Amino acid sequence: MSVLSVSGLGKTFGGLKAVANVDLEVERGEMHGLIGANGAGKTTLLHLIYGRIRPDRGSIHFNGTDVTLLPVTARARMGMGLVFQIISVFDGLSVNENLLLGALPKDSTRSDSVDQIEVEKVIELVDLGAVRDRSAGKLGHGEKQRLEMGMVLLTRPTLLLLDEPTSGMTQAESRRTAGLLQTLRSEGAIDAAIVVEHNIEFIRLVADRVTVMHRGTVLAGGPIDEVQNDPAVQASFLGRLH
Repeated sequence: MSVLSVSGLGKTFGGLKAVANVDLEVERGEMHGLIGANGAGKTTLLHLIYGRIRPDRGSIHFNGTDVTLLPVTARARMGMGLVFQIISVFDGLSVNENLLLGALPKDSTRSDSVDQIEVEKVIELVDLGAVRDRSAGKLGHGEKQRLEMGMVLLTRPTLLLLDEPTSGMTQAESRRTAGLLQTLRSEGAIDAAIVVEHNIEFIRLVADRVTVMHRGTVLAGGPIDEVQNDPAVQASFLGRLH
């Protein structure tokens, strides 16, 4: 059974078809890349999957359950986690304090809690041990991004959604983030991930398959080496990056 199954998904904003009849399957254990030019509908699709936007048509199934009309809180409880492109950590709090906040139950129906031992594991995983007592406002961009990812990981997601995680990062930081995602998969911390990215080299490092979007529709899909040789894909996106 697929971790995620999207069928005929569509969303229109004021006459503009941001997402049009999109089908997407993400298998267990898979890292899936969403690529395409600006305005292709990648982030809109991600937010539809997470429930921040309600679709006009189509369906979304997560681990076999229809979540199409469920709110964000319900999807988060079921195991979805979204790392936003715009970092939203608490600058006045330390790394450790941010992670403890991220670990708090998000609604009254969740009685379990995350203790300091689990926070310590995440601090090690995202490689922030050396700055654990530093205020988040004094971190570098890459460190802040890893902190936000750590906060999301403490909600125990099984499907991790990432919106341009390497935006503003150096090449070294991007490689470190790629290594983190591979570690999460190899250790079984997540079942699958969907990564929206413009950084094709990063996608090469992490994605098993990619879906190329163009003007809200799926233009092509498959392994990156196959997709990049598609003339339509080269014309719309990848060709401009060679």
